[in-house]
Amino acid sequence: MEDKALIDGLKAGDATSIGKLYEECFPKVRSLILNNNGSESDAYDIFQEALELILLKIETFTMNLEGMIILICKRKWIDKLRSHKTSEKFVQSVSLQYDMEEDAEQKLIEKEKAFLRTRLLDQAFMQLSETCMKLMTMVKEGVQVEDIVNSMNFSSANTLYRRKAACMKRWSELVKQDKQYSQYFE
Repeated sequence: MEDKALIDGLKAGDATSIGKLYEECFPKVRSLILNNNGSESDAYDIFQEALELILLKIETFTMNLEGMIILICKRKWIDKLRSHKTSEKFVQSVSLQYDMEEDAEQKLIEKEKAFLRTRLLDQAFMQLSETCMKLMTMVKEGVQVEDIVNSMNFSSANTLYRRKAACMKRWSELVKQDKQYSQYFE
């Protein structure tokens, strides 16, 4: 059959013309796609898309029909491979971005918990006696034991250590009594 008759048959839906196109052109298209990381199903899809393109878009042509079908299929397959690689990269990119957002969210949650723990400790600290707050502040600032003993009018370093232990115990009790303790410390 001549190319013009095949195209007219394709446009008319003639089974003989369509069968002839599949018989003459499809094996070459299938070979092209199978040799370039495609499947039999991909070959049928691409071939069908090429026939649809010829049917809908091509009014006149200057090359032979078989050459045109193979060229259209080759270009469509290359486009599909490119879009697959692009979508694969996009999926990897989205996955990486999601992981990064998840990590950032986790870090934000941890920072929020640390802030709330600190606030809870500060609130409990403010409930301590003036002596305990002054003693604990001096210890935290790294003031020498002898200087703390003299400044606070303690009789000895032992007194300082006993008072510090009592203050720490009281502070710990106040923290543990808070309703939010279990959310931030356990």
